[in-house]
Amino acid sequence: MQVNNLVRLFNSSRLRISSRTSLPSYQLAAQFQTTSHLSDPAATSGSALPEKPKRPVNAYIRFLQSVRPSLLAKNPKASPTDISKLAAAQWQVLDPASKSKLEDEYKKEQTVWLQKNAKYLSQLTDQQKQDIRQARTEKTEEKAKREYKKKVKELGRPKRPLNGFLLYCADKKPKNLSKEENKLQLKLMAQKWAALSEMDKAPYNTRAAEALVKYREDIKNWEDQMIAQDHLDVIRRKNLILPPTKMDGKTKAPK
Repeated sequence: MQVNNLVRLFNSSRLRISSRTSLPSYQLAAQFQTTSHLSDPAATSGSALPEKPKRPVNAYIRFLQSVRPSLLAKNPKASPTDISKLAAAQWQVLDPASKSKLEDEYKKEQTVWLQKNAKYLSQLTDQQKQDIRQARTEKTEEKAKREYKKKVKELGRPKRPLNGFLLYCADKKPKNLSKEENKLQLKLMAQKWAALSEMDKAPYNTRAAEALVKYREDIKNWEDQMIAQDHLDVIRRKNLILPPTKMDGKTKAPK
Protein backbone atom coordinates (compact mmCIF):
# COMPACT_ATOMS: atom_id res chain seq x y z
CA MET A 1 0.00 0.00 0.00
CA GLN A 2 1.39 3.34 -0.99
CA VAL A 3 2.21 5.80 1.80
CA ASN A 4 0.34 8.63 0.06
CA ASN A 5 -2.80 6.48 0.04
CA LEU A 6 -2.55 6.10 3.79
CA VAL A 7 -2.07 9.85 4.17
CA ARG A 8 -5.22 10.43 2.17
CA LEU A 9 -7.11 8.05 4.37
CA PHE A 10 -5.99 9.58 7.65
CA ASN A 11 -6.77 13.08 6.42
CA SER A 12 -10.18 12.16 5.02
CA SER A 13 -13.43 13.53 6.43
CA ARG A 14 -14.50 9.93 7.08
CA LEU A 15 -12.19 9.78 10.10
CA ARG A 16 -13.72 12.87 11.67
CA ILE A 17 -16.98 11.03 12.18
CA SER A 18 -17.38 10.04 15.80
CA SER A 19 -17.49 6.34 16.63
CA ARG A 20 -20.61 4.60 17.81
CA THR A 21 -21.40 4.32 21.46
CA SER A 22 -20.83 1.01 23.17
CA LEU A 23 -24.15 1.02 25.05
CA PRO A 24 -26.44 -1.97 24.43
CA SER A 25 -29.14 -1.31 21.85
CA TYR A 26 -32.01 -1.52 24.30
CA GLN A 27 -30.38 1.13 26.49
CA LEU A 28 -29.91 3.35 23.47
CA ALA A 29 -33.58 2.96 22.59
CA ALA A 30 -34.66 3.70 26.15
CA GLN A 31 -32.54 6.86 26.21
CA PHE A 32 -33.36 7.95 22.67
CA GLN A 33 -34.05 11.67 22.26
CA THR A 34 -34.19 13.85 19.20
CA THR A 35 -31.51 16.52 19.36
CA SER A 36 -30.13 19.09 16.95
CA HIS A 37 -26.60 18.51 15.66
CA LEU A 38 -25.96 22.14 14.92
CA SER A 39 -25.72 24.61 17.76
CA ASP A 40 -27.57 27.90 17.59
CA PRO A 41 -25.04 30.72 18.10
CA ALA A 42 -27.73 33.12 19.32
CA ALA A 43 -29.03 30.60 21.85
CA THR A 44 -25.62 29.66 23.24
CA SER A 45 -24.34 33.21 23.43
CA GLY A 46 -27.42 34.40 25.31
CA SER A 47 -27.98 37.37 23.01
CA ALA A 48 -29.44 37.89 19.56
CA LEU A 49 -26.99 38.12 16.69
CA PRO A 50 -27.05 41.25 14.52
CA GLU A 51 -28.38 40.67 11.02
CA LYS A 52 -25.64 39.33 8.78
CA PRO A 53 -25.33 41.08 5.39
CA LYS A 54 -25.81 38.80 2.41
CA ARG A 55 -22.77 38.37 0.20
CA PRO A 56 -23.45 39.37 -3.44
CA VAL A 57 -23.20 36.73 -6.15
CA ASN A 58 -20.52 36.99 -8.82
CA ALA A 59 -21.04 37.88 -12.47
CA TYR A 60 -21.53 34.33 -13.71
CA ILE A 61 -24.12 33.46 -11.06
CA ARG A 62 -26.01 36.66 -11.94
CA PHE A 63 -26.04 35.54 -15.56
CA LEU A 64 -27.13 32.03 -14.58
CA GLN A 65 -30.01 33.40 -12.53
CA SER A 66 -31.13 35.59 -15.39
CA VAL A 67 -31.19 32.85 -18.06
CA ARG A 68 -32.42 29.97 -15.91
CA PRO A 69 -36.17 30.70 -16.33
CA SER A 70 -35.94 30.77 -20.14
CA LEU A 71 -33.77 27.64 -20.21
CA LEU A 72 -36.26 25.80 -18.00
CA ALA A 73 -39.14 26.91 -20.23
CA LYS A 74 -37.36 25.64 -23.34
CA ASN A 75 -36.12 22.43 -21.64
CA PRO A 76 -38.79 21.41 -19.08
CA LYS A 77 -37.39 17.90 -18.67
CA ALA A 78 -33.79 18.98 -18.19
CA SER A 79 -32.08 18.30 -14.86
CA PRO A 80 -30.47 21.10 -12.82
CA THR A 81 -27.08 19.86 -14.04
CA ASP A 82 -28.20 20.04 -17.66
CA ILE A 83 -29.53 23.58 -17.15
CA SER A 84 -26.19 24.61 -15.64
CA LYS A 85 -24.35 23.17 -18.65
CA LEU A 86 -26.62 25.04 -21.07
CA ALA A 87 -26.08 28.28 -19.15
CA ALA A 88 -22.31 27.73 -19.13
CA ALA A 89 -22.36 27.31 -22.89
CA GLN A 90 -24.25 30.61 -23.29
CA TRP A 91 -21.83 32.33 -20.92
CA GLN A 92 -18.89 31.26 -23.07
CA VAL A 93 -20.30 33.08 -26.10
CA LEU A 94 -21.71 36.09 -24.24
CA ASP A 95 -20.43 39.38 -25.62
CA PRO A 96 -17.72 41.17 -23.57
CA ALA A 97 -19.90 44.24 -22.96
CA SER A 98 -22.60 42.18 -21.23
CA LYS A 99 -20.02 40.35 -19.14
CA SER A 100 -18.40 43.64 -18.18
CA LYS A 101 -21.76 45.07 -17.10
CA LEU A 102 -22.45 42.07 -14.85
CA GLU A 103 -18.94 42.28 -13.41
CA ASP A 104 -19.34 45.98 -12.63
CA GLU A 105 -22.65 45.31 -10.84
CA TYR A 106 -20.95 42.65 -8.76
CA LYS A 107 -17.99 44.88 -7.83
CA LYS A 108 -20.28 47.72 -6.71
CA GLU A 109 -22.34 45.41 -4.50
CA GLN A 110 -19.17 43.74 -3.21
CA THR A 111 -17.79 47.11 -2.06
CA VAL A 112 -21.01 47.85 -0.15
CA TRP A 113 -21.03 44.35 1.32
CA LEU A 114 -17.46 44.62 2.60
CA GLN A 115 -18.40 47.74 4.55
CA LYS A 116 -21.55 46.21 5.97
CA ASN A 117 -19.77 42.98 6.85
CA ALA A 118 -16.99 44.83 8.68
CA LYS A 119 -19.64 46.62 10.75
CA TYR A 120 -21.43 43.31 11.41
CA LEU A 121 -18.22 41.64 12.63
CA SER A 122 -17.38 44.57 14.88
CA GLN A 123 -20.73 44.16 16.66
CA LEU A 124 -20.13 40.51 17.56
CA THR A 125 -18.98 39.58 21.04
CA ASP A 126 -16.10 37.13 21.52
CA GLN A 127 -18.60 34.49 22.64
CA GLN A 128 -20.74 35.00 19.54
CA LYS A 129 -17.70 34.67 17.29
CA GLN A 130 -16.75 31.45 19.04
CA ASP A 131 -20.29 30.11 18.73
CA ILE A 132 -20.38 30.94 15.03
CA ARG A 133 -17.09 29.12 14.46
CA GLN A 134 -18.41 26.11 16.37
CA ALA A 135 -21.65 26.07 14.35
CA ARG A 136 -19.66 26.28 11.12
CA THR A 137 -17.44 23.38 12.19
CA GLU A 138 -20.43 21.22 13.10
CA LYS A 139 -22.11 22.07 9.80
CA THR A 140 -18.98 20.97 7.93
CA GLU A 141 -18.85 17.72 9.88
CA GLU A 142 -22.52 17.02 9.19
CA LYS A 143 -21.94 17.61 5.49
CA ALA A 144 -18.98 15.20 5.57
CA LYS A 145 -21.19 12.57 7.21
CA ARG A 146 -23.92 12.99 4.59
CA GLU A 147 -21.41 12.76 1.76
CA TYR A 148 -19.82 9.66 3.29
CA LYS A 149 -23.19 7.93 3.73
CA LYS A 150 -24.16 8.79 0.17
CA LYS A 151 -20.89 7.45 -1.21
CA VAL A 152 -20.93 4.11 0.63
CA LYS A 153 -24.56 3.63 -0.41
CA GLU A 154 -23.68 4.27 -4.05
CA LEU A 155 -20.74 1.87 -3.76
CA GLY A 156 -23.04 -0.85 -2.38
CA ARG A 157 -21.62 -1.30 1.10
CA PRO A 158 -23.32 -4.23 2.89
CA LYS A 159 -25.71 -3.14 5.60
CA ARG A 160 -24.94 -4.14 9.17
CA PRO A 161 -27.59 -6.63 10.35
CA LEU A 162 -29.96 -6.04 13.24
CA ASN A 163 -28.96 -7.30 16.67
CA GLY A 164 -31.17 -9.49 18.85
CA PHE A 165 -33.04 -6.60 20.44
CA LEU A 166 -33.83 -4.92 17.13
CA LEU A 167 -34.99 -8.21 15.65
CA TYR A 168 -37.31 -8.54 18.64
CA CYS A 169 -38.62 -5.02 17.98
CA ALA A 170 -39.17 -5.83 14.31
CA ASP A 171 -41.31 -8.81 15.32
CA LYS A 172 -43.26 -7.22 18.16
CA LYS A 173 -43.46 -3.46 17.56
CA PRO A 174 -46.63 -2.18 15.86
CA LYS A 175 -46.27 -0.84 12.33
CA ASN A 176 -47.05 2.58 10.83
CA LEU A 177 -46.37 4.58 13.99
CA SER A 178 -45.82 8.31 14.20
CA LYS A 179 -42.43 9.60 15.31
CA GLU A 180 -43.60 10.14 18.89
CA GLU A 181 -45.42 6.81 19.01
CA ASN A 182 -42.31 5.06 17.73
CA LYS A 183 -40.17 6.60 20.50
CA LEU A 184 -42.64 5.44 23.14
CA GLN A 185 -42.80 1.95 21.64
CA LEU A 186 -39.01 1.68 21.60
CA LYS A 187 -38.89 2.49 25.30
CA LEU A 188 -41.62 -0.08 25.97
CA MET A 189 -39.82 -2.69 23.86
CA ALA A 190 -36.58 -1.99 25.76
CA GLN A 191 -38.33 -2.66 29.06
CA LYS A 192 -39.90 -5.87 27.76
CA TRP A 193 -36.60 -7.06 26.30
CA ALA A 194 -34.80 -6.47 29.57
CA ALA A 195 -37.44 -8.55 31.36
CA LEU A 196 -37.11 -11.54 28.99
CA SER A 197 -35.24 -14.63 30.07
CA GLU A 198 -32.08 -15.65 28.23
CA MET A 199 -34.03 -18.59 26.79
CA ASP A 200 -36.65 -16.26 25.30
CA LYS A 201 -33.93 -13.99 23.91
CA ALA A 202 -31.97 -16.88 22.42
CA PRO A 203 -33.86 -17.19 19.07
CA TYR A 204 -33.32 -13.52 18.31
CA ASN A 205 -29.70 -13.51 19.43
CA THR A 206 -28.98 -16.64 17.41
CA ARG A 207 -30.44 -15.11 14.26
CA ALA A 208 -28.44 -11.95 14.89
CA ALA A 209 -25.19 -13.89 15.42
CA GLU A 210 -25.64 -15.83 12.18
CA ALA A 211 -26.39 -12.66 10.25
CA LEU A 212 -23.33 -10.97 11.77
CA VAL A 213 -21.03 -13.77 10.60
CA LYS A 214 -22.30 -13.34 7.04
CA TYR A 215 -22.03 -9.55 7.27
CA ARG A 216 -18.39 -9.71 8.36
CA GLU A 217 -17.56 -11.89 5.38
CA ASP A 218 -19.51 -9.62 3.02
CA ILE A 219 -17.93 -6.42 4.36
CA LYS A 220 -14.43 -7.89 4.07
CA ASN A 221 -15.02 -8.84 0.44
CA TRP A 222 -16.50 -5.40 -0.26
CA GLU A 223 -13.58 -3.59 1.35
CA ASP A 224 -11.14 -5.68 -0.66
CA GLN A 225 -12.93 -4.46 -3.79
CA MET A 226 -12.85 -0.85 -2.56
CA ILE A 227 -9.10 -1.05 -1.90
CA ALA A 228 -8.56 -2.41 -5.41
CA GLN A 229 -10.63 0.48 -6.80
CA ASP A 230 -8.73 3.06 -4.67
CA HIS A 231 -11.78 4.07 -2.58
CA LEU A 232 -9.67 4.22 0.57
CA ASP A 233 -11.85 6.81 2.30
CA VAL A 234 -14.64 4.24 2.79
CA ILE A 235 -12.40 1.58 4.35
CA ARG A 236 -12.27 1.10 8.10
CA ARG A 237 -8.88 2.29 9.35
CA LYS A 238 -7.98 -1.00 11.04
CA ASN A 239 -8.14 -2.76 7.68
CA LEU A 240 -5.49 -0.47 6.18
CA ILE A 241 -2.88 -0.65 8.93
CA LEU A 242 0.12 -2.46 7.51
CA PRO A 243 1.58 -5.32 9.56
CA PRO A 244 5.19 -4.93 10.76
CA THR A 245 7.95 -6.55 8.75
CA LYS A 246 10.77 -8.55 10.31
CA MET A 247 14.39 -7.75 9.55
CA ASP A 248 17.32 -9.56 11.18
CA GLY A 249 15.07 -11.05 13.81
CA LYS A 250 13.75 -7.62 14.84
CA THR A 251 10.35 -6.13 14.15
CA LYS A 252 10.39 -2.99 12.08
CA ALA A 253 7.42 -0.92 10.99
CA PRO A 254 7.15 -0.45 7.23
CA LYS A 255 7.95 2.97 5.82
